[in-house]
Amino acid sequence: MWLQQLINGLTIGGVYALISIGLTMVYGVLKIIHVAHAGVYVIGAYTGLYTYIFTHNFFLALILSMAVSAFFGVLIQNYVYFPLLKYPPIVPLIASIGIFISIEEGIRLIFGPYIKSFPNGLFSERYHLGSAYLSGTQLTVLVLSFVFILILWYITERTKFGVSLKAVSQDMEMAEVMSINSKRVTLITFAIGSALAGIAGLLVGVYFNSVYPAMGDMPAYKSLAIIVVGGMGNIWGTFYAAILVGLIETILIGTLSIPLPRDSLAFIFMILVLMIKPEGLSFLFNKR
Repeated sequence: MWLQQLINGLTIGGVYALISIGLTMVYGVLKIIHVAHAGVYVIGAYTGLYTYIFTHNFFLALILSMAVSAFFGVLIQNYVYFPLLKYPPIVPLIASIGIFISIEEGIRLIFGPYIKSFPNGLFSERYHLGSAYLSGTQLTVLVLSFVFILILWYITERTKFGVSLKAVSQDMEMAEVMSINSKRVTLITFAIGSALAGIAGLLVGVYFNSVYPAMGDMPAYKSLAIIVVGGMGNIWGTFYAAILVGLIETILIGTLSIPLPRDSLAFIFMILVLMIKPEGLSFLFNKR
């Protein structure tokens, strides 16, 4: 039972990490709470679903989910957030909430309000690990989540763009003085973060075999709790916070049968962490 819940927790924690890391990257460069990120996550889920329905090619669905989500993320940054940066942070936050609601309602009008599923037979294999088992869906979600997180680690830690991202996150004006194009860095950051959200949307759709317009509601709030626990703007603090939340949910609910709603645990964990360490897990890492 414990091994099974560990597998389940790592699987869902990896997906939480994909969507939350994109959100914390955006906060790191612009210092705004990008609620519309959850709308991009829903766009990725629908793009992947319909691509797979028409082509039966999962990896093409994955690529298009990333591309379409990145496109919408860049549009939001360039045409909504960038003109609003001269105003107090509450203004882009309100705009972000409006975009999120508009995306959900637009999807509901276009595709209908009902739950849609992937065709039968997608990753239906089962692999036994002693007394536990790993489904083909879990294996796919687990592997892809951590592969893309490793790619992100390489980009942020081993490339020139990663250095520029850290500089812009710490002091945008000083980065501009040092000839770093902060607007270009911000656009690339939005593209990467939105692509990660699109991947997360597709993987959640595959994992639970359901895609629907309101599927971004809880991630919009839960990802905020995760980035607060991880330290606002801290990429790797957010990663570990997401994994911890995934493990806490599966172990407390699946093994210990805690009589609490599953989605409430992330917020309880956030409150406890803030009472002990208001800066979250960022004290474990250099500020990103």
